[in-house]
Amino acid sequence: MRRLAVLLAVSLALTGAAYATVEENLAQLQKFSDGFALVASTATPGVVAIESRQNVNVEEKSENPLEGTPFEDFFQYRHPGGPPPPREGQGSGVIVNYKGKYYILTNYHVVRGADELEVKLEDGRDFAAEVVGTDSLSDVAVLKVDAQSLPAVIMGNSDRLRVGEWVLAIGNPFGFEHSVTTGIVSAAGRQRFGEEYGSFIQTDAAINPGNSGGALVNLRGELVGINTAIISRSGGYQGIGFAIPVNLVKNVMEQLIEHGEVRRGLLGVNIKDLDRVTAEALGLDKTQGVLIDGVRPGGAADKAGVKQGDVVLEVDGKPVRNRVELKSQIGETSPGTRVDLLVVREGQEKHMGVVLDQLTAEALARGNTPAAAEEGGHADRLGLAVKSLTPQIAEHLGYQGQSGVVVMGVQPRSPAARRGLKPGDLIQEVNRRPVGNTEEYERALGAAAKKSKSVLFGVRRGDTTNLVGVPFPTE
Repeated sequence: MRRLAVLLAVSLALTGAAYATVEENLAQLQKFSDGFALVASTATPGVVAIESRQNVNVEEKSENPLEGTPFEDFFQYRHPGGPPPPREGQGSGVIVNYKGKYYILTNYHVVRGADELEVKLEDGRDFAAEVVGTDSLSDVAVLKVDAQSLPAVIMGNSDRLRVGEWVLAIGNPFGFEHSVTTGIVSAAGRQRFGEEYGSFIQTDAAINPGNSGGALVNLRGELVGINTAIISRSGGYQGIGFAIPVNLVKNVMEQLIEHGEVRRGLLGVNIKDLDRVTAEALGLDKTQGVLIDGVRPGGAADKAGVKQGDVVLEVDGKPVRNRVELKSQIGETSPGTRVDLLVVREGQEKHMGVVLDQLTAEALARGNTPAAAEEGGHADRLGLAVKSLTPQIAEHLGYQGQSGVVVMGVQPRSPAARRGLKPGDLIQEVNRRPVGNTEEYERALGAAAKKSKSVLFGVRRGDTTNLVGVPFPTE
């Protein structure tokens, strides 16, 4: 009844207003306002504030600001005045009911490294929380507390969300507990950051530091997402926030509770989105689909006959428009599952059955590194995935008339990432030695690794060229 009342209030507010009196219009607006208040009062009790504490070892080294420079060995951690105080953090969480038991959903980054966790409910109760499981790739964590009859939020279906639909964000921004903001779904299927799995819901509901792990709910009061990130130049709300779709969260939660880990499927391919030039070169009239840029020998796709240059259009009958959707759908499928790929090869569509491998730490570390770079070995150590510059890539990136290798991917927190290299950079020299393709690049990199602890790249970005030193990681 309460959900019906909310929908009725919104419907009445949006119809017939032009023909109503001022009093009637005001009454409809009040019903519209009452609807939002009803949703907030229904969902807010199920959102908790999370405080984390991490004990700091006095011997623990902090991040070296001189790393990668000739002076990095001179940096040492110092903490005057005795042992350092615990690190403290704040975030949010959402109470849900799974098979008759209560759990708290939040972000992995909210609880990462915490030695103590405390959750506080809207009714003033607080509990020590225990971590059931975490998954860094989806940025999801599941907690539990020793309590019964908690106010759980009902989980909805994020696949049914529509762009433009009203949503509310509930959390604890800057420590202001149980704050509610409202907005709309700005977009769905947004690509995530780094090596994370799944896509994001984009919303303009105000999300700030401390909202992480909180609830994104629809006008039925149902949980449709877990708020997790913002894009901001100021560090605060600037109209672009992101939430993890609840359907992905449910999948991760169930695996963590039932198995203690998340098992993901793996195709064993390198993929990229189609651009207009590549699509035309392949004889396609649309850029929807995912290009197989490389196939790892012996992997699931290789065994099934998938080849470089194939374009994946569907997985088990579900269209995949871009690499985010393909990566998400495969990652949410259990290893050992047979999936049906609809691919285009040389202008002809064909179905291919692939039995998925399991994503491992080794496979994840390889990331999107092309096969040529894997064979060289040294590119993996620096965290770079490179490809020989082709006329098509040169035209797309504005490198006509140039030569070298293009950075196609940079692993997060790798030596290359720390030194500022980015996808789209053109490496033209290795230790002042010109390189024109991946083979020359690998030979030059291998020679550099034998002589020194670092390598000097000549890197072109746009119209400028810079020298960038990158240290080789120590074994």
